[in-house]
Amino acid sequence: MIYKGPKYSFFLNLLAVFFILFCVSCGINQTTPASKTIPEVKRTPQIVFLNYNIKKNKNGNTTVTFVDSKKVKGTLKNQKKILDKKGESEDLICEQFDATSTLLSQHIIKNPLLKTVEYVDDTKNFRVVQMALDSSQFTVRLQLYPETKYVAIHKNNEQTPLSLTKVSDL
Repeated sequence: MIYKGPKYSFFLNLLAVFFILFCVSCGINQTTPASKTIPEVKRTPQIVFLNYNIKKNKNGNTTVTFVDSKKVKGTLKNQKKILDKKGESEDLICEQFDATSTLLSQHIIKNPLLKTVEYVDDTKNFRVVQMALDSSQFTVRLQLYPETKYVAIHKNNEQTPLSLTKVSDL
């Protein structure tokens, strides 16, 4: 039997176990800020379809009433946030506002009370007729921003809204 020196493997294994237990116990007692423990929730982009009724009374005053809405996931392509052109005087403008009434986006809605109809007459030629309606329904499709709180619809030449809808009501 030959003496090869002291056996260190048992002591090294015991030392490694104590080191691992020490590291684990220090890691459990550490406190981390709440911002690091809860991952930031990413919001999925949404498109909202808003349905409205528009009615013109005998005096020529227009009223717009909100009917219902539908939200779907997705994004709209090639949509500008702020208008760079103005529509006709009877067109409507749909705007999104945040909680501080800051304008987020604008969209032109062609006059829903003015409908264009094409038909074939007796001579088999196409004819185009514009009809002025007293009431109609229309749908607005918007990219709903996370900070949007209100959706307002007003005439192009006026600032007072015909309809003001809270996003929480959608």
